[in-house]
Amino acid sequence: RTTYLFSYLDAKPERPSVGEIFDDYWDLLPSYQDINLDDLELLRILYGVFPTYRNSPLQSDLDRILQVGDASGIQSPLSFGGFGSLTRHIERIVSALD
Repeated sequence: RTTYLFSYLDAKPERPSVGEIFDDYWDLLPSYQDINLDDLELLRILYGVFPTYRNSPLQSDLDRILQVGDASGIQSPLSFGGFGSLTRHIERIVSALD
């Protein structure tokens, strides 16, 4: 059995910590997977945090650098939104840069 935990949140101090989110995941796992935790054979646990921003704080100091896709910090690498969006709109992006 494979399950995934994805979190989209900002880093404001009032938000739950990564540990708290992971604790909630384990508490809720039996109810939404319809399984007892004792019946699971854990092989490995992977969890990552990918911060995303509407207005990225990762601004370039160089005015000739255009950050796009996942590198811009405004798309999630998990959703393929950055690279996928870049490839779908490449013609519009290129014409805007010309």
